[in-house]
Amino acid sequence: MALPPKTAPCWQKLASGGMKKLRTSNLGAQMLSQRMELSKLPPAQKADEIYSFFVKWERGLANEIAQLNSL
Repeated sequence: MALPPKTAPCWQKLASGGMKKLRTSNLGAQMLSQRMELSKLPPAQKADEIYSFFVKWERGLANEIAQLNSL
């Protein structure tokens, strides 16, 4: 499954608390979720960081990417 474009609404949803809804066994994604939860950054910056993470680790995040449309 292809990664949604950076302008897709799923990235803003993830940045606004949606990372908690993401079912993942990927340690990096779990750590990112915790960091985003505690971060005081605005949602737009969080979304950019989440998108960058998914771009970098796309090959290992097939399960998580498949869930993005259902957020």
